[in-house]
Amino acid sequence: MRGFICVYAIALLLLSGGAFAQVWDGVEVSSHPATFLSGLLAGIAVHETGHLAVAAAEDVDVKWHNFSITYSGSLTDTEHLRVASAGLQAQWLLSEYLLRRYEKNREQPLGAFKSGLVVSHLAISAAYLTVLKDHQEGDLLGISDATGISTDQLALLVAIPAALDAWRLFSQDVPQWMPTLSAGYKGTAITAVWTF
Repeated sequence: MRGFICVYAIALLLLSGGAFAQVWDGVEVSSHPATFLSGLLAGIAVHETGHLAVAAAEDVDVKWHNFSITYSGSLTDTEHLRVASAGLQAQWLLSEYLLRRYEKNREQPLGAFKSGLVVSHLAISAAYLTVLKDHQEGDLLGISDATGISTDQLALLVAIPAALDAWRLFSQDVPQWMPTLSAGYKGTAITAVWTF
């Protein structure tokens, strides 16, 4: 199975087209802060919807506790991994889609709402590096319980695509291979979850 993942990652890196990056224009954000905030909140909703969708597909009962989703009943390690990582998978796929479209059409600004969606991915990832890394009901602890990987290592694994996407969003000099590396990393991680 690991061989398949390696071949998949290499193929994705070789076949993905390069993109041209541009500097993110925060002017739209400063002139439309409510739109940016709504995008930020929508990004958080996408994350939680990822958990709900995979939980429904895996037939796992979920409950709301404050702003997080908890699982009831006993889960296999595979189910636990898939449901716990589903929010990350959803935010990765959404940010990749938005950044790819942004990079392909450099004349069009990203816009305040889409900026909020991408920044929500960066903010959630930053939260996993800090306050949510060892949170009792947090996703990283759930992934750690399912896989045996420490939350410190998982936080690093979550930080990598966020750092790549932040570079793609905020930097003017983005190498042409950067979007391919980001997509390859995300695709490899998602494949690893679904072949676990």
